[in-house]
Amino acid sequence: MDYEKQKDEVTALESIYNKEEFSYNEENNRFDCTFKIFVNLPTTYHLTYKDLRHEVDSVQKVQISYLPPLTLHVTLPDDYPSILAPTFTLCSSWLRPSALAKLCKKLDLLWESSKQEILFTWVEFLQNETLKFLKIKEYLDMDYMYTSYKKTLEKLQASQASKETGESQKQCISEVSKESTASKKSNSIDKRAILECPVGRNPIQVLVDYNEQRKQIEFKKNFYTCNICFTDKSGEHCTQFLPCAHTFCKDCIRGYFEVRIKEGSVQNICCPEEKCKFEATPGQIKDLVSSELFSKYDSILLSATLDTMMDIVYCPRRHCQYPVTRDLNDQMAKCPVCQYAFCIRCRMVYHGVEPCKISTAEKQRLVSEYQSGSNEKKVEMEQRYGKRQLQILIENAMSENWINDNSHNCPHCKSAIEKSDGCNKMTCSHCGTYFCWLCGMRLNPEAPYLHFRNPESKCFEMLYRGVIPDEPDDDDDFDLHAEYMEYYYYTDDEDIYDEDFVLELDD
Repeated sequence: MDYEKQKDEVTALESIYNKEEFSYNEENNRFDCTFKIFVNLPTTYHLTYKDLRHEVDSVQKVQISYLPPLTLHVTLPDDYPSILAPTFTLCSSWLRPSALAKLCKKLDLLWESSKQEILFTWVEFLQNETLKFLKIKEYLDMDYMYTSYKKTLEKLQASQASKETGESQKQCISEVSKESTASKKSNSIDKRAILECPVGRNPIQVLVDYNEQRKQIEFKKNFYTCNICFTDKSGEHCTQFLPCAHTFCKDCIRGYFEVRIKEGSVQNICCPEEKCKFEATPGQIKDLVSSELFSKYDSILLSATLDTMMDIVYCPRRHCQYPVTRDLNDQMAKCPVCQYAFCIRCRMVYHGVEPCKISTAEKQRLVSEYQSGSNEKKVEMEQRYGKRQLQILIENAMSENWINDNSHNCPHCKSAIEKSDGCNKMTCSHCGTYFCWLCGMRLNPEAPYLHFRNPESKCFEMLYRGVIPDEPDDDDDFDLHAEYMEYYYYTDDEDIYDEDFVLELDD
């Protein structure tokens, strides 16, 4: 009769809890059950800890959302539930043995008041009432466990510092373990209450690590709406940026990461939510992109980081490019891989006290930089390139600028032609080519002035555009100029215009 009740109870529990929460083993008609009981925590719950031996130390706080489960091992006797209660042990990695003993007593009382199938009642109490029953609702005090851990750690460190033999160290560890076990036994009121805390391991770190692992497990169980493609997907197919908690599907974020890496923009890869400044972690990127692309990301990020370091300069040889450490006060660096000694300024072979050579492409930029620079900048550039060399550059640049502003190039031989006076029909002094000063067009050598008389030309009637005539010395010169302009506009005889009339003006 009891066996059937036990079997029905186990079957019911199996339908209520998942495989992580409940498992059992039946052997010779006896059931051994194991429950993993996840204690429900209030929102913004936290734990506190400090070394009790140092009263002046401040209390440290760590926010947590999940605690490792309590483990309840239960064996059902043959005459359960008619006569005897189940035998059990209750284990925890974060409750003191005295607190666990109180819980064991409470489970006994629940059985005494029921005298029937009790396992579900036990589990529900431990899951929902543990913190309230133990009066630790506001936060979890880990001072006792943290202090015990620090004592053990100091003993182990003292053993290592004494440079004893490996056998002696093993003996010390064994003694610490025995001392810890003895302490548990002396403090434990109930043998069914078991503290599961590895010797020599920080109990605070154990809880923090579990909290992060559990967050990932719970995240994968839920569904989220991607803020990029607006599709609902399970957490298993999503990724979350922290601490902002913005969630996107992996496909969208994978594409986002791939574009940024291929563009070489690997610094400050932020959450794609508008105005969010929290960045993706390298681990998050590694999980989503291919190994080849992550290697590229890692390499570019390393280079970008090295570029910000003042004492690092890359070997200029293309086949090498090794990052070389240099003295900030030295102008020479030597690559340890290819042994190339180079100037850290111009990246050429080290040239000692000689100024760096200036390439043609750099000249105009250097002139502008030198002229607009502060006194400190000018001194720095003079030390690098030489003061005399920079002065020559400035003089040449001023000459070139004047030529560019006051001359035009011949469309045939490209010679710079200066216009001092006269009309806009120009004759190159080097090759004799006729061209227009205004538009640079090559003119017909047989009729060069036709360009200025053709209504379809953009320089129509602009032969004297921009020319400021001198004031006439007398009335004869003024009349001659007027007669010339009248003849220019109304004659159709190109030969008379180009030769006879011009000769008359010359006379």
